[in-house]
Amino acid sequence: MPRPRPNPFYAILGIVGFLFVVTASSYCLFVLRGVRPESVATAPHALERLMDRHGITLLAGQIAVLAVATFGAVAMDHFEGERQKRERAADVDRQAGQRAAPPTAGPAETGARQP
Repeated sequence: MPRPRPNPFYAILGIVGFLFVVTASSYCLFVLRGVRPESVATAPHALERLMDRHGITLLAGQIAVLAVATFGAVAMDHFEGERQKRERAADVDRQAGQRAAPPTAGPAETGARQP
């Protein structure tokens, strides 16, 4: 039986999932630094400024991509499984047809003389 085709949605889920973890951690760090007044004395880092301006948008976009990629991965796995089931059923039918076929007549059964 051939190997199933790789699902490209898994790569998307892995990459965007990793980016989501980094973004969510950065956003939490940004919120914690905003809550603690003693840490505000230092200049904000570029990542903090990015999270301040675009943090919610980045998180929402990554969640949307994760949701779409999850549905895509599940759908592709489902259709691939159905395709494999059809192929297996066709193989079983083909093998059953070969077993049910009458054997071919040899020279002794056709009345031909053997030397």
